[in-house]
Amino acid sequence: MSLFLRLKRQRQRHCGLAVVLVLFAVGLEAAEAEAQSGRRASKPASPASVPAATTTEIADAEKILAPGELPASVRLLVARQPTSKHLPTEDQIFASFVKHLNRYDKVDAASIGDLKEGLAVERARTETKAFVILLKFEIDSFQSGTIIMNSRDLQVEYAVLAPQTGKRQTKGKVYFQGIGGGRLRKSDWPNGTPIRITPEGAGIEAADGLYFWLKLAALRKTTP
Repeated sequence: MSLFLRLKRQRQRHCGLAVVLVLFAVGLEAAEAEAQSGRRASKPASPASVPAATTTEIADAEKILAPGELPASVRLLVARQPTSKHLPTEDQIFASFVKHLNRYDKVDAASIGDLKEGLAVERARTETKAFVILLKFEIDSFQSGTIIMNSRDLQVEYAVLAPQTGKRQTKGKVYFQGIGGGRLRKSDWPNGTPIRITPEGAGIEAADGLYFWLKLAALRKTTP
């Protein structure tokens, strides 16, 4: 074979290979463009929905408690006797106490402001049906035989004063001791007086104790 023919065939092979490479490159670019177009067209991930438990927890915090346990509606007028320091936690405990009482079925509790015990008794005597509840605060500065200087812990006592007579029907007490307070009280719970480390917890504990007495009082009235 002549040199001219061999050179001609080599050029043809080189041209064919070049064409194949060009077509392959074009195909890759088209595939990449399509893939990028698909990514742009894809829908963004939908945001996570709010868990149903959030709504449930809110509903549980506002729902009426113990439906049907009291035979008749009870009106409570809640007074407060603050300490001389009037700590911010006293306001929080008082608000929690009134709010939690109103969560109970057939209980209508309303604040009547700050009153000392004598004035609370006088107010109860003027009522025909409503009980006057006195929530009394004291600084808990004597703990385990030790005096705690500048204590911010509290003794919270509630008393139920009967309408018309003003006589005390019952009383109860809880302790509020915040985190970082004085010496931690040792409670004999469930037989002793409970201790709460949040103002809201102290208010709820006192309200629950009062409601338990209301149920007992209603039961005595209905028992022959």
